[in-house]
Amino acid sequence: MNLTLKKTLLYSMLTFGACLILGDSPLPADEKQGADASIVNPDSSITVNNCRIKLIDRVILGSDRPGVLEFVEPNEGELVKKGQVIAALKSDALQAAKTTATKKATNDIEIRYAKKAKDTAYVELEINLDINRRLPNAVTKLDIKRLTLNAEKSDLQIEQAELEFEMNKLQLNEIDAQIEETKIIAPFDGIVTKKFRSTGEVVRHGDEVLELVSTKRVKVESYVNIEDTWKFQIGTPVEVQLDIPGIRLPIEEKLYPGKIIFVDVEVEPIHGKSIRVWAEVENQENDLKAGYMATMKILTDKPDSKVAQKSELK
Repeated sequence: MNLTLKKTLLYSMLTFGACLILGDSPLPADEKQGADASIVNPDSSITVNNCRIKLIDRVILGSDRPGVLEFVEPNEGELVKKGQVIAALKSDALQAAKTTATKKATNDIEIRYAKKAKDTAYVELEINLDINRRLPNAVTKLDIKRLTLNAEKSDLQIEQAELEFEMNKLQLNEIDAQIEETKIIAPFDGIVTKKFRSTGEVVRHGDEVLELVSTKRVKVESYVNIEDTWKFQIGTPVEVQLDIPGIRLPIEEKLYPGKIIFVDVEVEPIHGKSIRVWAEVENQENDLKAGYMATMKILTDKPDSKVAQKSELK
């Protein structure tokens, strides 16, 4: 080995040692960046097992007042639309009262009469005042006082007639509200799962009539370790995959996107150091049945979750 080669090897060894002492990497810049990225940006998603799927929109519709059911339209399994009247009580007496109230609410005769009476009262007062201006004391002060009082009374009669007219309108609105209370209206699009009453049955206030369910969205609920709850916020995206014990179905291969909607404010003592959370997931194809078990992956490394966290801080 010649002298030049020895010097080159010695210089390389000294350079490598210096890099180790100073903490510099002898790797090329691109290789160093890749090594650091694998450490700094690990997959920080949280996998939550034993999640249970539950319905969000599930209500039992009842009667707001006692009466007799005039009709209950849908049967179990039928679809209904939001705002559809699906059941109602008999309201013949209320409809008759509404007819009377409508007549009163559109009758302004008293107002028109009071205005005519006012004109007459003021004309009579002005004539007598003019007589006294031409012939002093021709009309006594007492008569003038009486005529002035009648004119002022006519003003009040107009106010009274207008007040009664408005009260009649309010009475009509009250009857309309009572008629609306006889109706049972679907609060959302859904399917009738139970029918508790039928046409002609007598019901009391609050009696159950129908159960309505919507499967368009579900919640996926489980418990997350306390140390993991700091890694996500309300709005953090999730991916849900069915995990039905004992069987294997094709739909268990599908991923269903959603987002965190609820993080409990207290620790569940039964489940140890864990907090209840649930995510809302769209269920357009009705694959996700209430009661199914699933696995939920909270995507804390997604950009959407960072946006959600910033919005929460604001």
